[in-house]
Amino acid sequence: MKKLRTVTGLSALALGATLFTPTLAPPARAATLHGSVKLPDGARSTRLYQGYWRLENGIVPVQNSGGAKAETVVVLENLKGKAPAARTVTVEIGGLDARPRLLILGPGSVVEIKNTGKMRHELSTPDAPKIMPIETLPPGATRRQRFDALGGFVIRDSEYPHIMVSVIVVDSPYYSTLDEKGSFSIAGVPDGKANLKVWTRCRWASEQEVDTATAVKDELTVRVTAAKDNAENKDAKEGAE
Repeated sequence: MKKLRTVTGLSALALGATLFTPTLAPPARAATLHGSVKLPDGARSTRLYQGYWRLENGIVPVQNSGGAKAETVVVLENLKGKAPAARTVTVEIGGLDARPRLLILGPGSVVEIKNTGKMRHELSTPDAPKIMPIETLPPGATRRQRFDALGGFVIRDSEYPHIMVSVIVVDSPYYSTLDEKGSFSIAGVPDGKANLKVWTRCRWASEQEVDTATAVKDELTVRVTAAKDNAENKDAKEGAE
């Protein structure tokens, strides 16, 4: 009987705990943002640059397969989220091409550049020279560069301008690359006002504010204009002012 009374007492205790458990607030809603990026007609080519390099062994076409879609990323800013962990990513330069040409990293990440070809390269981030000053990378050598600041950076080769590596440093997990159809999908997006930016062709090509609470209900379409059109619109705006 003592054992029975003990079990009964525990049951009553459990029941009391169930009855008096405080109501917890529902977790913040998160949803998936779907959309597509419409690039200019000129960006749909699988070759970023149309041209040829004259080398000692003849004339070789510039090989840049993949096109702009393979190097486009959609980023949501101003939303709270955990930044990607810092890591080291290797970029190989060989055959007058760099692979990969798009890196999306967390702050503190290191880009390791290996020259696997036979040409020397003069590499830097000319738009932000303090981050990566120009330096010669001879064949067989490796250069490591740390990226701490948020934003988009382009590693360029002053000798071969078609060799470019985009480095996007983000502080949240809300970003996505494009598939072959130009579509993107960003999961776990919380409600709030966000700044949606599109990086393509080594530049921020589009920027707009979105309300994620309503944007997740329909598929979002982002249209990117050519760099020339952006420059003309900017000049016209400055002239009007």
